[in-house]
Amino acid sequence: MTFQKIKSVLGLSWQIAKAGFKLRNEGSYLGIFWYLLNPILMFTLLFFVFFDRLGSNISQYALYLLMGVIMFNFFQSSTLDSSKVIKENNYLIKSVNFPRESLVFSGVIRNLLSHFFEVVLFFVLALFFKVSLIGIIWYFFILIFFVFFVAGFSLILCCLELFFYDIDNIWNFAVRILWLATPIFYAIEGQTRLFYANLLNPLYYFVSISRDLVIYNKMPELYLVVGSLLFGIGFLLVGLFVFNKLKGKFAELV
Repeated sequence: MTFQKIKSVLGLSWQIAKAGFKLRNEGSYLGIFWYLLNPILMFTLLFFVFFDRLGSNISQYALYLLMGVIMFNFFQSSTLDSSKVIKENNYLIKSVNFPRESLVFSGVIRNLLSHFFEVVLFFVLALFFKVSLIGIIWYFFILIFFVFFVAGFSLILCCLELFFYDIDNIWNFAVRILWLATPIFYAIEGQTRLFYANLLNPLYYFVSISRDLVIYNKMPELYLVVGSLLFGIGFLLVGLFVFNKLKGKFAELV
C-alpha cells in the first residue's frame, strides 16, 4: 500500500468517524457525557464490590481498576463495531466502490475519540490521588501500539463476518469471557495458571505496561514491552494481509 493510498484511506476513515461522532451527539442534552457514563458506572460498581475483596492488597486500586476499564472499553467497543460492519453497510458495499478498510478504521477512530474523554477522566482521578502525571507521555506511546492491535484485530473480525453471519453475536459472548479472563479488577500475582493463560492474552500486556508506567512510574518487565510491540505490529500486519486478500470478494459474498 503506497503512502498516497494510506493517506486516502485514513482521510476517508476520519471523515466517516467524525460524522458518526457528531451524529451520536446530535439532539443529546448530555452530549459527550454519554461517553463517560459507561466507564464511570462500571468503575463505581466494580470498585465498591471488589475493593475489600480483591483490591485491598493492590496499590492505588482505584486507578488500577479504572485503567483496566477504559482500555478494555476501547477494545470492546471497536471490535464489536467491526464485527457488524458488513451487516450494517451491506448495500453500500454492493453499490459503491471505495476503500472497504475505511469502514473498519472509522469505527476504531470514532471509539478512539471517545477513549480520549475517558483518559481525561483517568488523569483527573490521578490528580486527586496525587500520582505523578509524567506517565501521561508514556501512555500515548503505548496507545499507538494498542491502536495498531485493535485495528488489526478489527480487520480480522470484519473478514470473519463473511463466513459467519452471526459473528457479532459470537464475539459479543466471547468478549465477556475475555473480560473475566483479563486482570481488570483483580491481580494475577501468585496465580500461576492464570498468569500463563494471560501470556496468550494481548490485552494483558497493554493493560499491565500502562499500569506500570502511568500509575506506578516504574519500568515494566521486558516481556511486557516485547509482547506489546509484537502484538501491536503483528496483529496490524496480519489484519491488513487478510483484509486485502478478501476485500475484493466482499460484494459477492455479502
